[in-house]
Amino acid sequence: MKKGIRGHDVEAKGLENIWDTAKKAGMEYLQLVLEKSLDDFKTGDFTEEYAEKIKVQLGDAKVAILGSYINPSNPDDEKLREEIEKFKEKIRYAKILKPIAVGTETGKYKEGETYSEEAYQRLLETMREIVKYAEKYDVNIGIEGVCWFVINDPKKMKRIIDDLASPNVKVIFDPVNYLNFDNYRNQDEMIRDAFDLFADRICAIHAKDFTVEDGRLKGAKITEGMLNYNLIFEKMREYNLDIPIICEGINEKDAIVAFEKLENIKDMMFDIN
Repeated sequence: MKKGIRGHDVEAKGLENIWDTAKKAGMEYLQLVLEKSLDDFKTGDFTEEYAEKIKVQLGDAKVAILGSYINPSNPDDEKLREEIEKFKEKIRYAKILKPIAVGTETGKYKEGETYSEEAYQRLLETMREIVKYAEKYDVNIGIEGVCWFVINDPKKMKRIIDDLASPNVKVIFDPVNYLNFDNYRNQDEMIRDAFDLFADRICAIHAKDFTVEDGRLKGAKITEGMLNYNLIFEKMREYNLDIPIICEGINEKDAIVAFEKLENIKDMMFDIN
């Protein structure tokens, strides 16, 4: 199992210390959000020298996802241009830091219209520009679906993959993000759809969990909630996926425990001795 954690969840300051702490906890990968892990990071100040300095600080860390979580569906033209330029800057960092992908969610559109065709076309136009720029630098883009954003189910994710028609488009699969109180009972169908529609594009999986309380979803410790990790491992095996699993929202000590539980589930499923 390829173990990872978000850099800003690690209880340490400075990239060297963040990676040293994560590595001692058995992590192989970081999901890195520069704004959250570097005190001196400023958007718009990219230089190759600064990116190389970050690379040195990371040592032998593998960057699974370089986070650039913008709103690529922003209905305000001026704000959208700012978002696009911010993402393009992360692509320039990525050409040096070599993450598996630069990641973003798909954002909200106008009030009450986020699930509309107009919103989808707005997103598609943005992503076409971003993907073209990424191809120039041989960088992958990771798209993450969320139930309250424009790409809110696996079928819409498959649609944008097909419409973008680029090998540089990958998927960050966060199963809990697709779920809400109205659809959580159908999580198995959602998980199967995701793998069956775009398993070959999934570059990382986010690990977290959920329970239901007072008519809404609430976070839970990994493997102690309602997420069907058995099915996730079953589908990963079916499609021969050996990709990073990134713990989300927990520190490195809790990540050790979480990965022990995940490995136990996997071992019991496949009788690994």
